[in-house]
Parts: sequence; C-alpha cells; structure tokens
Amino acid sequence: MSFVQVKTSEVVGKQFLYKLKSYGGVFTSLVVIQLLGVFFSLSGSSSHGTGGLGFSFNIRTYSADIIMAFTIFWGFMTALLLTTKAYREDDFAFVTNRLTSNLSTISFLVTAGIIASLTACLSSFLIQVAAYIQGSEVHMLFNKEDMLASLGYAAAYTGFSILLFNSIGYLAGMIIQLNRLFLFILPTVFIGSLIILGVNDGGNPVAVLVQFIYFEPVFWLFILKTLVLSVLFFALAALVSRRLEVGR
Repeated sequence: MSFVQVKTSEVVGKQFLYKLKSYGGVFTSLVVIQLLGVFFSLSGSSSHGTGGLGFSFNIRTYSADIIMAFTIFWGFMTALLLTTKAYREDDFAFVTNRLTSNLSTISFLVTAGIIASLTACLSSFLIQVAAYIQGSEVHMLFNKEDMLASLGYAAAYTGFSILLFNSIGYLAGMIIQLNRLFLFILPTVFIGSLIILGVNDGGNPVAVLVQFIYFEPVFWLFILKTLVLSVLFFALAALVSRRLEVGR
C-alpha cells in the first residue's frame, strides 16, 4: 500500500501540460480555419458606392466578423472532438479519474480559446494588408487608443463566445459518447425544434438564446451570462461523463 498522496491539482496540471504539448493538431486546424476566414473576408463585409457627373467611388468595409464566426465554430468542434474515446484514453498515462480528466480538458479548452480569440481579433490587420495588396486604399477610422479598446472588447467578446460554444460542444460530445444513438437524435431534435417552435411565433429556442446573450447591451452582463451558462454546461458534461464506463 502506497502512502504517497497525489494531489488533484498536481494531476490536473500534469495532464493539462501534456495536452497542451500533444494536441498540436488543434492549433493547426485553428490556423487553417482562420486563414479560410481571411480569404472569405477579402470580399468585404459591406460595400456601397455612388457617383456623379465625371466621378464615381466605391466604399468597401472590411472586418474580422467572418473569422470570429469561423473561430467560434472551431471552438465547438474542438470540444466535441476532445470527448471522443481516442482523446479520453490519453489520460490513462496518468493516475487519473473523471474529475481530473474533465478539469484538465476544460483548462486546455479555455487556454486554446484565449489564444484563438486573440489571433481572430489580430487577423483584422492581416485582412487590411491583404486588401492593400489587392489594390484597395485602406483607411483606419480610429486612433490608437480607440483601436486598443476595440481590440480588447472584440477579444473578450470572441473569447467568451468560444467558451460558451466549447461548453456546448463538450456537453454534446459527452452525451454522444454515452450512447451513439444521440449522434442522430441530437441533430434531429435541434432541427425539429427550429421547425416546430420557430414558425412565425418567435418561439425558436436558438433565436431566444441568441437574443438573451448576444442582444445584451451591457457588456459585463454579456460576460456574466456566457460565464454562467458555460459553467453550467461544463458541469452537466462532467456529470454525464461519470456514467461512461472506465476505458470506454
């Protein structure tokens, strides 16, 4: 019998560092999907023009909105992927249980989400450079202080959105691992609810959720809502994972 007591925090820390080093493919896919977002953003988020006698001009607005949307989707798919058997079995290299496995994976998702939110926001400069190379005349419509504030808000907005979709993807993945039939049931229920509840009555559950979170005018309330929902979904995912058979 061993008298060496292993602390949960130490196990979580070791598993987190292991996942941070081993899951390089997650960051490779992030680069690919953000470059794809840059490509689609080069057509501009909006465009309008006018003209008169002997002159005409066209104004095209560029933004990183598409890249942010792609990055949020990447966060959902990454969380879903990390619940699969191949990734869960990586934890068997350590003295582990469901708690430490979930905590280390969630810590990895949070870290990856922070990195993804920063790169998504900074990609706006890449879009401007690409637009300039294309021959467009690029103008910055704000000073340095406004730019830093805008980047800070955008990074926080994107980061908490990624966290929310991480938690949704993690919960969905755990439910699917519990029974593979949910791989077909969850999309069916989701699409069915959109059709049945969203027929011209404003009862679309997705629309209600989007309005509740993303139509919030107070920024700190938006952060609070996404944080509470993320913790709730991660907790539910941890409860579901306890029902998974060992080694499954």
